[in-house]
Amino acid sequence: MLGAISQFPENQGSNVMTIALSPPKPVMTLRVGVTGHRQSRLSSDQLDRIGAQIQSILNLAAEGLAKIHEQYADDYAIDERQLFFVSALADGADTLSAKRAIGAGWRLLAPLPFSRANYARDFSAEDREQFEALLSAADAVAELDGLRAAPADEERAYLQAGLVTVDQSDIVIAVWDGEGARGVGGTAMIKDEALSLGKPVIWVNAAADKPPVILGAENTTVSLSPEPVSLESVLAVIDAVVAPPASSEIEHAFSGEKTHALAAYRIFVNETAHRFNYGSFFQFWEKLFAGKWPFRVGLICPTPAEEIFDARQSTLAQKLQSSNHDQCIFNDLIIPRFAWADHLAVHYGNLYRSSYFFNYLFAAVAVFLALFDLVAGELGFGSKTLWIGSEVAIIFLILVITTAGKRGRWHEKWIDYRQLAEELRQYRLYYLTLGRDAGGDLSKGEGGEAASWVDWYFAATCREAGMTSGVFDAASIRRIADTVLKEEITPQIAYHDKKAGTLHILEHRLHHLGEYAFGATLLVCLFYLGLVFLAGKEPGLATWAYETKNGAKGVVTMMTGFLPALGAAFFGVRVQGEFGSTAERSHATAAQLKTLAEKFKALSAAQTPRLETLRLRVEETARAMLMENMDWRMLYISKPLNLPG
Repeated sequence: MLGAISQFPENQGSNVMTIALSPPKPVMTLRVGVTGHRQSRLSSDQLDRIGAQIQSILNLAAEGLAKIHEQYADDYAIDERQLFFVSALADGADTLSAKRAIGAGWRLLAPLPFSRANYARDFSAEDREQFEALLSAADAVAELDGLRAAPADEERAYLQAGLVTVDQSDIVIAVWDGEGARGVGGTAMIKDEALSLGKPVIWVNAAADKPPVILGAENTTVSLSPEPVSLESVLAVIDAVVAPPASSEIEHAFSGEKTHALAAYRIFVNETAHRFNYGSFFQFWEKLFAGKWPFRVGLICPTPAEEIFDARQSTLAQKLQSSNHDQCIFNDLIIPRFAWADHLAVHYGNLYRSSYFFNYLFAAVAVFLALFDLVAGELGFGSKTLWIGSEVAIIFLILVITTAGKRGRWHEKWIDYRQLAEELRQYRLYYLTLGRDAGGDLSKGEGGEAASWVDWYFAATCREAGMTSGVFDAASIRRIADTVLKEEITPQIAYHDKKAGTLHILEHRLHHLGEYAFGATLLVCLFYLGLVFLAGKEPGLATWAYETKNGAKGVVTMMTGFLPALGAAFFGVRVQGEFGSTAERSHATAAQLKTLAEKFKALSAAQTPRLETLRLRVEETARAMLMENMDWRMLYISKPLNLPG
């Protein structure tokens, strides 16, 4: 096992070497799984033919991936490809295919329906030796928690292994006799599941000497003239799996910039680390308005290399005492990619937030400087040229910042990189529990076009990672449930509770400051009108009012111009920041997570916790957090950086 694991860092070598320079490109990976009949349903005179057809399919897939890699070499890791073969290693088609795959240089992923010792009971003494040899050669082995207490339990165990096989595959080979399903978890059922998920199935006829054919998602029966297997058809299938986003696909149409999906991805992988904290301006005013005093604002932020080093000291895989294989996946793939996406999301988010805070607040300052000469001139302080020149400098700076933000796509990058970071954050849970991606369908629909390259990059990362390797017995399921509760859910509840509270305060204080600014304008106006009224009354009072009115004209004009501009600035920051809406969403997310926390406690306290339940709970948790991010994205997606108006 360790010998197979040692291949992974070698495959990731180029990514590790360039980790301090730019985000890693994914390694082009293809995963082919198999579902097929057991030995008892395979005719001995067909085995050689079936094995030869499977070998041919694997050869075509390897050749096709090499050709596709040449076509897309610029967007994948150079000179690297991975071929994974997924098999539950049941006697018959599964083991026959796995032997062929290993012999052809494919890396084996084996989701077993039971523990190794329990599953070995399915094999004869001779077949058991072959089974153990395949396990020793496997890259990753996941021992699921299947039971044999009753025939229904056994069928459910085989079904679970079949579903995991489909989840972990891009293409499924079905060694099938063409007949209907005879029970739960059989070949026909798993084949239909793959087709229902839109995954192509290559049908190898188990009963008749016929050439293999490709069943598309629409071909749920054999009567629809499926396409014969050829290099061209295999190339088309692989291309649909690994092709980068189309260069013609437009992203962020709302922004007015016709940025192509492929161009957006290429910009991402050429990003570099940023050391200066451009969010310091935003963070200062945010904490000031929220009353977080005293507070510190750092001008320096950690680089991805530093974040990766720190994250590797205590990973989720380490806390779960996961296999060396899984710890390699975390250290060399998941952590670096999350660190880069998170670092860049923070950087561009800081730029965006600081920019709109600066634009709105200093637009009000520009108005103040334009009117300040009315007061300063009377006092002999400065000159009109100085104040107008300062106003021009501020307006010019606002124009420069806004133009730089639009051309640099700060807003769009912030949204895309944050989405990628959150999907990678949740992938840690999917990976360790053999879960499905709960976020794929969330990024579709309105605004979904903004995430096409993100979804592609995330999917490529999932393929490259392969499958977790470990034992899913009751103790490990409890340990995972406890760890997810302690390390993920509880901190996220605390984060969202704190975030909701801070943003509510910020929203209300900006609202009140705006009201105070307009209220102060009204008071200044009433004061001046009072002086006007008094100037026409008794001589003594009239003289004072008249002189005061004339002396206060400049101040009154300045204040009645500046205060509404300041109130409008507070309003603009509120609208652009959507602090109230974001606070409500964080509050709702915290409530969801608290409910899920109780479910995880119940799971860890269960006498016989089940992997199926754990996977469901993990998917619910990931969905709750991804939905919060998706709602946040939809909230901000129509708020690009613009001039204050």
